Amino acid sequence: MTIEADKLHGTFVDPNRGKITFAAWCEEYLDSSNKRATTLARDRSVTDRHLLPALGRRPLNAISKRDVQQVVNRMKRNLAPATVRTNYGVLRAILSAAVTADRIGRSPCQGVSLPTQERPKIRFLTADDLVRLADATPVECRPMIYLAGVLSLRWSEVVGLRVGRVNFLRETLEVAETTAEVRGVLIERADVKSRASKRTLAIPPFLVALLSEHLARRGLTAETPDALVFIAPEGGPVRAGNFRRRMWAPTVHAAGLDGLTFHGLRHTAVGLMIALDTHFEAIKQRMGHGSIRVTSDVYGSLLPAVDASVTQALEALFRPEAARSRVHGAFTEGDD
Repeated sequence: MTIEADKLHGTFVDPNRGKITFAAWCEEYLDSSNKRATTLARDRSVTDRHLLPALGRRPLNAISKRDVQQVVNRMKRNLAPATVRTNYGVLRAILSAAVTADRIGRSPCQGVSLPTQERPKIRFLTADDLVRLADATPVECRPMIYLAGVLSLRWSEVVGLRVGRVNFLRETLEVAETTAEVRGVLIERADVKSRASKRTLAIPPFLVALLSEHLARRGLTAETPDALVFIAPEGGPVRAGNFRRRMWAPTVHAAGLDGLTFHGLRHTAVGLMIALDTHFEAIKQRMGHGSIRVTSDVYGSLLPAVDASVTQALEALFRPEAARSRVHGAFTEGDD
C-alpha cells in the first residue's frame, strides 16, 4: 500500500537504486561535481579521512540518522566545532545529491545535532599597528601586508596575484585567480572563492609605488604578465606553512603583535574602512562578499562605533537649529 501511495504521489524511489555503496556513490558524486578545484580537493580529503572509514561499505539506503550522528560525534572528539560543521556539510551535500538522483527517498542528515560554534573574537589593527608591522616585515614581503591590510585581499589572492593583474597606469588591481593549498597540495590559477570575489580594486598611490619597487627588484615588467608577484625564496608559489614559520611568526613578534593571523589583516582592512565611514555596500564589494549579510554578520560588531560617529555628526549638524528653536520659543512662549 505504501509503495502504491508513493507512486501515486511521485515520491517512490526504487530500493535497488539505493543499494549502491556510500563509497561508490561518493566517487560518482565527486567525479561529476562542477565545484572549483580547491573545494573539490577539500571534499575529497574530508571524504577519505572522515566519511569513508565509517560509511564506505554501507549501502546508501541503509545509512540512518543514527549513523550520521555517530560520524559527527566521532569528529567532535578531535576537531574544532567549525571543522566538524564544515565536514558535516560535505556529508550532507553528498546525501542530498543522492536524494536528487533518486538513490534514496530522504536524507538521513535531517535533525542531526551539531556542535555549537562560537564566533571567534575578531582582532583589528590600528593604522599605526599596520605600519609598524609592515616596517618590521622583510622588504620582499612588505607589499603583502598592505594588500591584505588595506585592499582586504585573502591569503590565496595575495600569493596568487600575477604581474598582469596590476594596472600601474590606472592604479587598479584585478583579483581573478588564486594560488590555493589543500592538505599540502598546491593548486595554481585556482578560481576565486565566488563570483563576487572576482573584482577590480583601486590601489592607493603609496601601494602602487611599493608594488612598482617590488617588481623592479625582481626584474619583472609588463612583458612578464604571468609571473607571480610573490614567490618563495627557493622559487615557486609561497606556501602558507613556510611563510608562517619563516616570516610571519618572527615579524609579528618583532612588531609586538603576537597572536595576529594573516587573515587578521583582512579584518583590519574592514576596520579601517568602517573608521573612514565607508558604506557597507562598498565594503562588501571590496571584500568580495556575495551578500551584504555576510559582511554585516562578520563585522556588525563594529557598527556601534559607527553609530556613535553618526550621532556625533547629527548633533554637530543640527545643534545650531536646536539653539535657534530654543531662542524662538523663549520669545514666543505665553504670547496670547
